Amino acid sequence: MPDSLISLTPEQKQIVACDLSPGESLKVVAFAGTGKTSILVEYAKARPQLRFLYLAFNKSVQLEAAQKFPANVTARTSHSLAFGIKGYKHKDRLVSGFRAGTVMDALELDKFEDAKFTIDTLYRYLISASPKVARQHIPYQAKTFYEQCKEPMPDFVNLANRLGRLMCDGSDERIGMLHDGYLKLYQLSSPVLHYDCILLDEAQDINPVTSAFVMAQARPGLRPKAASIILVGDTHQQIYSFRGAKDTLENIQTSKTLFLTRSFRFDNKVARIANMVLGIFKGEKKKVVGTPGAKTGKPEWDPEHYTVIARTNAAIFDKAVQLCRTRKIGFVGGIQGYRLQTIKDVYHLFAHQTGRIMDPFIKRFPEYGDLKAYVEAVEDVELLSVCRVVENYKFSIPQLVRMITEKAVDVKDAQVLLTTAHKSKGLEWPNVHLMGDFQPLIEKDELVDPKTIEPDEFNLVYVAMTRTISRLRFDKESNIPLFIRKVKEVTAAGGKKSESSSDSL
Repeated sequence: MPDSLISLTPEQKQIVACDLSPGESLKVVAFAGTGKTSILVEYAKARPQLRFLYLAFNKSVQLEAAQKFPANVTARTSHSLAFGIKGYKHKDRLVSGFRAGTVMDALELDKFEDAKFTIDTLYRYLISASPKVARQHIPYQAKTFYEQCKEPMPDFVNLANRLGRLMCDGSDERIGMLHDGYLKLYQLSSPVLHYDCILLDEAQDINPVTSAFVMAQARPGLRPKAASIILVGDTHQQIYSFRGAKDTLENIQTSKTLFLTRSFRFDNKVARIANMVLGIFKGEKKKVVGTPGAKTGKPEWDPEHYTVIARTNAAIFDKAVQLCRTRKIGFVGGIQGYRLQTIKDVYHLFAHQTGRIMDPFIKRFPEYGDLKAYVEAVEDVELLSVCRVVENYKFSIPQLVRMITEKAVDVKDAQVLLTTAHKSKGLEWPNVHLMGDFQPLIEKDELVDPKTIEPDEFNLVYVAMTRTISRLRFDKESNIPLFIRKVKEVTAAGGKKSESSSDSL
């Protein structure tokens, strides 16, 4: 054992000591802040004779990991693997997504909804493990929409296939190649990855298209010697179901399962609340354990330096309006990721100023009411959030967007950082303030029924609250403090010890 293992916890040592034979797989369930990447580094260091592939969820994680891992580990993303084989020849026509208006024209469709559901059907196929487009890839919103309209539903399997062919053959310059398009082509080619062991990080958010070609490396027949595979992640941090991510960590059967429950980020008070959320709403039996020593020596809440985490961009806009006159505000990931230009464009449609609209998609709607009807019909949550901002602030929008843009500073210079829960994942800050737009945990003085709520909504609460290192506060609109009190009352009534609660930790 290398010297570095002396400081590892018993759980970590058990993982590092777990040898895998060719074709075997290990599942590591790692709660928030438990140092999962660090333990993968130690695992690879302990086996210098093996060649490892570390598959990261995104480019920034890949680059960071490349600095940490030893020389026997190659850090990549699934898209970077696919690009060299299937994406490179399309490098001049890569696009991040399709616009409904463009697809309407390319496929000669009559309605925005027809185009949107065609795009969604193709997207769902591209990130699936399926070899062909099928009815299962048609979004349920499409079926609901046409039933309500009392109209026959178009053949979206055929339309998605037509759009996919245009994407691949480049015969229509309006239709480029999606990054998930060349990833799908890569998966269908049954690639062989020449590594002894594959480390799949953030496995709970990996799309089926990636898990399909990764797990194939462990099966006999594809290669002379099967690879071993380690999947690492936290089921309760799956927050990308809306993009089609299936919980690979939960769904794939592995040879062995081990756990990381000791968080090095936060103390036992935060851990206790996280366990309340996971135990009550997710049925989790394991408990995350906070850093020993509670808050000894930790600073009090710093009103001049903290991070605001919200569920939606709309709540971030509200907070930016409130703070930008008196604080230096910064946007995690950059201000361009918070849809201020889209807010301006939707406002111009709302104000009948179509000549000022930059987005060609929004420009195609004759009236604001047409756009609103469309986003409600297709359940476009992000655009619906933008519409709510416009309806709330109305004719103040141009001035407010200009003020926020002018006042925003670089993250390193900010007094208050603003971010959504999705963008906060993997990050941490000393002082965290949670906004009140997360899924309510209490309704009518009763705990909400988890069967009626998407699991991702509870996961977002868990992800957001576990970003804190020192202090956690809740917005006055949040009912998480009420939830904490309710659980403690029930616990006390059951004869167990109750503790005081407050709106901050």
